[in-house]
Amino acid sequence: MTIDEIKSVSIVQFLETEGYQYAYIHRGNYWYLSPFRAESSPSFNVSPTKNLWNDFGASSGGNIINLVQKMHPSWNNHQVLTYLEQQIKNHNLKYAEDYEAMTKEQQRRNAWNESHIAEKGNKRKSITFIDRISKLSHPNLKRYILQRRVDFEVAQEFCKEIHYHINDKHYYAIAFENVDGGMEIRNKYCKRSIGKKTISVIKPNGESHSECCIFEGFFDMLTYASIRKWMMDIQLCVENDCDYIVLNSISNIKTALPYLQVYDVVHCYLDNDAAGIATTKKIKDEYSNKVIDESVRYPNFKDLNDVINGIVKEQQK
Repeated sequence: MTIDEIKSVSIVQFLETEGYQYAYIHRGNYWYLSPFRAESSPSFNVSPTKNLWNDFGASSGGNIINLVQKMHPSWNNHQVLTYLEQQIKNHNLKYAEDYEAMTKEQQRRNAWNESHIAEKGNKRKSITFIDRISKLSHPNLKRYILQRRVDFEVAQEFCKEIHYHINDKHYYAIAFENVDGGMEIRNKYCKRSIGKKTISVIKPNGESHSECCIFEGFFDMLTYASIRKWMMDIQLCVENDCDYIVLNSISNIKTALPYLQVYDVVHCYLDNDAAGIATTKKIKDEYSNKVIDESVRYPNFKDLNDVINGIVKEQQK
């Protein structure tokens, strides 16, 4: 047995095996006549939760090892520990409540750590392998794009089709590339990223413009480009041609801010929610004189794609 295990054996049970019975229990503590001297009033106290003893008559106390040392002052440490180990085995003494609770908690933590390590190992094994990237053409992906009311030729212009596998399972999806070569991946059932997640900068027709539109996700950008192609007179688009910047996540706003320096006007087409409003404010704080909040064009909708899909935003109560 280890020293910690011996220290954690119940002092109350040990005293019982030594022939000492408690006089009474007060506030959870056991009171005894001192095992070290004759007395008529109990002055020896054991706390079962802390598993410590105190002899108030002698101003001494400690753990179970200290107790046996005081009971047998002529014994050396080896004799004390040997005696305790023998008594623990002979009488099947149990650990104190606090030690059992601590042990169970440690076991729970160990089990969690082991499962967490195993989960990390599984994630490392679940590497995404790209099989091919091609022109967007799969019928299921086309169906999904059209269900989102986006022009398929516009989607083909700005997106690719990706085929990839994880372990032995193969997948395909719409792929939208960012400035660092990573990709946002979408299909009807999946929304994820491959590679580094950062912003995307699009220059329609390969030309730079003096104004830009900034979007939260690439389906909003595809929606905007589709509306311009269709020349719909629904007052959602700005008059001039613009570059497109897609955040791919509002957490990428710090990355996007330096890219906005070169533009004379920045049109913010972010979501009509708390996060979108806060992000627009950050952009205005940085470039107040050239930022226009275009979300006022769709006040009853969360984003542009919801507009053409007729999904009205729920009103806050």
